[in-house]
Amino acid sequence: MLKRNLMATVAAVAMAAASAMPAHAEITFMYATWLSGLVEPAIATFEQDTGETVTAVKLPDQGYDQRVALDLSAGTAADVVLMDSFMVSELASSGYLHPLDELAAGWDQYQYYLKGLIEVGSYDGKVYSLPTDTDVRMLWYNKANFEKAGIALPWEPKSWAEVLDAAQKLKDAGVEYAFQLPAGTKQGEATTMQGFYMALLGADVPEGDRNRLRDRTSGKWIGDSPAIRKTLQLYHDVYVGKELTAPDLNYATDISASVREAMANDTIGILASGSWEDACLWDCTGANVPSREERDALVGWTPWPGSGDPGTNATTNISGGWAVGVNEKAADKDLAFKLVETIFDKANFEAWTIANHRMGVRTDISESPEYTADAYLAKATALAATTTGRDTVPGYQTVSALVQQATADILDGGSVEDVVKEYHDALVDEFGEDAVMTYE
Repeated sequence: MLKRNLMATVAAVAMAAASAMPAHAEITFMYATWLSGLVEPAIATFEQDTGETVTAVKLPDQGYDQRVALDLSAGTAADVVLMDSFMVSELASSGYLHPLDELAAGWDQYQYYLKGLIEVGSYDGKVYSLPTDTDVRMLWYNKANFEKAGIALPWEPKSWAEVLDAAQKLKDAGVEYAFQLPAGTKQGEATTMQGFYMALLGADVPEGDRNRLRDRTSGKWIGDSPAIRKTLQLYHDVYVGKELTAPDLNYATDISASVREAMANDTIGILASGSWEDACLWDCTGANVPSREERDALVGWTPWPGSGDPGTNATTNISGGWAVGVNEKAADKDLAFKLVETIFDKANFEAWTIANHRMGVRTDISESPEYTADAYLAKATALAATTTGRDTVPGYQTVSALVQQATADILDGGSVEDVVKEYHDALVDEFGEDAVMTYE
């Protein structure tokens, strides 16, 4: 059903998308607003150095990943595109992206990219994208609300029970969104990564792939497991059983803006999000960000704890990030990659990475004195030592959408038992019974 709906959506928007793209540009580039600080200076440099014109298509952050997938599938995408890294394998396997191996081989800065992140942007042995950044995930908290609720700082919970206990105290102190745990389909990949997967990784004992969406040994998707059930129960506790948080932020017109406003207005207690919030709680473009001292006085963060059940991981993390690739339909791929090189030129890339408190993806940046001098970046980057990645194989986008729907069903009052069954059956419908397994 998901695939049929997606194809119907593609057909419906193809004409609109085509009309939105420039018809006569030397080179086109599509990106989300949050990347403006990296992209726009590079475009100016590129135009000055080459004499070519870049037509930039800047789109709102919310819904961007769906738009780029639709444009690529409809054949109307820009020559160079920004995409969430989880999309790379599926887009590459569909023939929408051009392999970069030969284009990058002659670029002297290519050698500095972290191997693991190059692998995330690869498919079937070929590189299809270069990462803009990577990330880790944590629980952010509003210090004023914690003090109001009588919760000692710094806050370092060791289990889900301690997180729920803090959220209950925040609720009792009048905090409207005591624990903002991303949920539902409108949150998109944020639901899967910032919420569901972070809990899933610490839900059960770490044997094999009991805490994942896919069993990597067999290549099967996991339709039912103790970890999936415990994670959905956590969502039920937060939004239904204990009613710790109003669900409406998950359905806001502009979710990111609404979350930032709620944090600024002291109506959020705990926020499940990622390392980018050191800047994005104020302005993801790098403008209007308070000083280090001001930020540290307003918010704190702590690693996601495991469930606390015997034998489970003490903390969890999963990393993703965004990446830039070249459209297979680009008329001049050499020129398109020249723009990619300019975007990621060390001077431009390092300045943006540090100014926006982003985690480095290249050793020539992450090992620089300027980067390591940032205490927040150094501490957050340390969390990546034990991180993992998503199940970046074809089919992941469908599974992620089903996870988002499962959380939405919990918020709508569905029981964990019913929602797990619906999730399992939907996987079977999509991939076949032989491609789905159950952990007991």
